[in-house]
Amino acid sequence: MERSAMTRTNACPPSLRWDPFRLLLFGTITTPANFLHTRRVSGFPFSLLTFPHQCGTISVMGVIVRYILRELGVTFLIGFAAFTCLLLTIGLVQEAVDNHVPLIYVWQLIPFVFAKMSPISLPVTLLMAATIFFSKMSGNNEVIALKALGVPPKAFLMPVFMLAVLVSMIGVWINEQALTWGREGINAVIYRGSEDILIEQLRQTKQFDTPDNQITIRVQGVDEQRRLIRPTILLRREAITIEARTAQMTIDFSSGIMTVSLDDVRVIGEGGQFEFAAPRREERIPLSEIMSLGEKLGASSMGLRQIRTEQKNTLERIEQQRRIIAAHRTFSAAMGSVNDWVNPKIEEARQEIQRLRAHHARLSVEPPRRWATGFCCFFFVWLGAPLAIWMRKSDFFSSFFACFVPILILYYPLLAFGLDQAKKGGLPPMSVWIANISIGLIGLWFLRQIHRY
Repeated sequence: MERSAMTRTNACPPSLRWDPFRLLLFGTITTPANFLHTRRVSGFPFSLLTFPHQCGTISVMGVIVRYILRELGVTFLIGFAAFTCLLLTIGLVQEAVDNHVPLIYVWQLIPFVFAKMSPISLPVTLLMAATIFFSKMSGNNEVIALKALGVPPKAFLMPVFMLAVLVSMIGVWINEQALTWGREGINAVIYRGSEDILIEQLRQTKQFDTPDNQITIRVQGVDEQRRLIRPTILLRREAITIEARTAQMTIDFSSGIMTVSLDDVRVIGEGGQFEFAAPRREERIPLSEIMSLGEKLGASSMGLRQIRTEQKNTLERIEQQRRIIAAHRTFSAAMGSVNDWVNPKIEEARQEIQRLRAHHARLSVEPPRRWATGFCCFFFVWLGAPLAIWMRKSDFFSSFFACFVPILILYYPLLAFGLDQAKKGGLPPMSVWIANISIGLIGLWFLRQIHRY
């Protein structure tokens, strides 16, 4: 008997195994009594539906879960690839324009810009996939058919929420890589190509300014040997202007120094205070002053392990400044000098403590912020899936924008508010979850609504 059932099951067409609605509508079952019976399996969050069929005993819930995950997964992967490629193109153009990166180095930026753009496209495409699938499912009355068979919405939504949790965990990891490996990789490519980038900008614009505007290089042109024609270098920190007939730039990447060798040099002091000439002169400029390599190393550029170490070091430095203040006050009290209670060293230590506290607050915000932004994938699906079912429209654009507009006007402002207040110390670090919790409460309301109709 068991062998016969197995034979019938193996003979079942694959299309019926994957498409539950073809199975239910076009199978050989004709009456509800002969259709199915329901049993609740211990440890499962939903009922498993089985019924006798010409193909053997088939689990309806298993077919439905496979159907949902297949359709949702394919839509998500296609959308993620398309949207990420669009953002990748925009990111590459932006990096190339902002840093004057030559084309040969743009291709080296692709993996790092991809890591930078993936956290943006991941939640949007997952939300889009969920709204597309459940809008079509609800618009075709497939949700009503399942509820008529005794399948509650939570049963076929549960696999989607589990998938969203998995994607959220991947999003946390990608976010970590984008802020560390991706940003460092972009900076490294720009650093390696700094000489080509500088020459290309001088060839196009005839001028180059450092990010802090302390050094300006002007030229009349750049020849085929990459020599600068009639360069003028303004060193505002030294208050001098250097003019030359030609100049050649060389970069030592091991030391991070750019050397400018100038011929037929004339050095002029600020305001014409002095002037002298020399047949040859070399100027050594650190690359860190020449190239703008994005943000300086801060809390947002550190890995989670680095953040924990930096938090510990920051607390130690705060305690050290407190001991300095206590030592100065003790010395002032012993000398009987009241005016020494307010002295420059004590005030300087207080300002350093305030700076370190602000730095510690930013460090404390980073771990929950990365988890919160990663898990926005789950909360977007938590809202988008029941909303698409509740609207009962096969047009997914209506459902997508009905879900995405509240996210734009509610989620991102709340995220920015919680992040800003947490960095200032006005709210605890976990306040960055306010936006996710708000979206979760709205999604919970829609979940209750779809269980009623």
